[in-house]
Amino acid sequence: MNFLNIILLAIATVSYVDSYKILVYSNLFGHSHVKMLAAAADVLTDAGHNVTVLMPIMDPQLRGKTSLKSTKSTIFVEPSENVKTLMDEMREFLTNLWTADNANPLVMLAKAGDMARTFAEQCKRTMSEPGLLDRLKAENYDLAITEPFDTCAYAVFEAINIRAHVAVLSASRFDHVTEVIGQPIAASYVPGTQSTMGDRMSMGERLGNYIQYFFGSYFFSNVGDADFEEARKIVPIKRSWREVLPEASFILTNQIPLLDFPSPTFDKIVPIGGLSVKTEKKHLKLDEKWSKILGIRKQNVFISFGSNAKSVDMPEEFKKSLLQVFKEMPDTTFIWKYENEKDPIVNHLDNVYLGEWLPQNELLADPRLSVFITHGGLGSVTELAMMGKPAVMIPLFADQGRNGQMLKRHGGATVLHKTDLANPSLVKETLEEVIKNPKYRQNAERLAEMLTNQPTNPKETLVKYVEFAARFGKLPSLDNYGRHQSYIEYFFLDILAILTLISLVSLYISYRVFRVILRKILRPKCSEKKNKTE
Repeated sequence: MNFLNIILLAIATVSYVDSYKILVYSNLFGHSHVKMLAAAADVLTDAGHNVTVLMPIMDPQLRGKTSLKSTKSTIFVEPSENVKTLMDEMREFLTNLWTADNANPLVMLAKAGDMARTFAEQCKRTMSEPGLLDRLKAENYDLAITEPFDTCAYAVFEAINIRAHVAVLSASRFDHVTEVIGQPIAASYVPGTQSTMGDRMSMGERLGNYIQYFFGSYFFSNVGDADFEEARKIVPIKRSWREVLPEASFILTNQIPLLDFPSPTFDKIVPIGGLSVKTEKKHLKLDEKWSKILGIRKQNVFISFGSNAKSVDMPEEFKKSLLQVFKEMPDTTFIWKYENEKDPIVNHLDNVYLGEWLPQNELLADPRLSVFITHGGLGSVTELAMMGKPAVMIPLFADQGRNGQMLKRHGGATVLHKTDLANPSLVKETLEEVIKNPKYRQNAERLAEMLTNQPTNPKETLVKYVEFAARFGKLPSLDNYGRHQSYIEYFFLDILAILTLISLVSLYISYRVFRVILRKILRPKCSEKKNKTE
């Protein structure tokens, strides 16, 4: 064997030793969730690991939109007829997001049961897929990864005796995860996931923020409990997600500390925000069609409300309002993510271009784009922040209100309420302010420069922490014992009660002693005065 062969063998041996078998559970529901897990899987695949992605299909429309590029090993679980029926009902709910008062926690509470039934039904379908659990168990994976948005994954992990697992969040935090892992809530200055407030709140807003946190945690906890109940009917598992999730070696969050609100945390929670954002120039080449469109006029506005609440389902009043804005701004090109390109709605306007799917990352990276009008999903917010684009945020539901306030405080964006879409004058005035006032672009570009030069890299962080977890397994030394404490213990209420009791007893004894002393002092004087009187 020559020297070259020895070197190649050594490299191959090192690669083999450092390569881990990783299972990623990614439910096909919600594009932002799918995209984040796909990005994590691809980064790990590119790092040389053997990654398999288990994809239970809840939304059939996402069947061919896995967002996976490098990762080729996938296992799909088709939805049952019950899941399809429940998803049709869910789409009706998503259509109503345009007008529903999602800041009202009672709206979320009313939908908690429907959401739980939908996820539980798919969990039942996944757990009963013939041969699936035996196949996964036989693979003997070194590590599993999932997002606790769908807690059925933890039932799967328990059923196949997974060695260790890591959680990846597509949001900066989830209220139910915060609760079960013992992360401090700090509702007085940290907006909850579903909150519409910033970090500077009035007394009423602080109360509202805590209520939003409570209902947000209940909503997803209810889903998790329903998953567990269905799963254990099929497989004899004893521990629910409430016990398994906190054992995650690490909680990797889609958070960028420079961008997000400051909040209390601990070492197990590691930010990897920006993981799914393409920043390398070689990956940001805009195709010829949209490049030509951006070159027609000096000002260009990109409009997208994400994949859940579709623009085509927007109330007619909102559509007419936007069309009025487009008409009154003929020197501006509008590129609108609209799910029916053949809709004649804009045929009378030559400055509006529709697209059912648009290269959002590439458009935001183009210097000719003036403003982004967005719903404020965290993926979109992160992309526009890293690309340095001014924005008009119009949150619709979930964490979008929080994300809007988060970006607004950096000075590169402004926020409108979704009902403001019915007011064309306000929309136009706001849009022109963001376009013409240089402070928005300057602040947005400064933030982008900071994010580009931040001292950590999300891809490198992901790989290092996942490899560490795969090598060493569960890390109980990082477990926050505070989650095991009662409310009384955590907030020192027992100690405060004892101190209060001691203080009250001391005060009472002092009072009694002082009263006795006072009587002894005053009694001779009273007797003397009495004798003189006699």
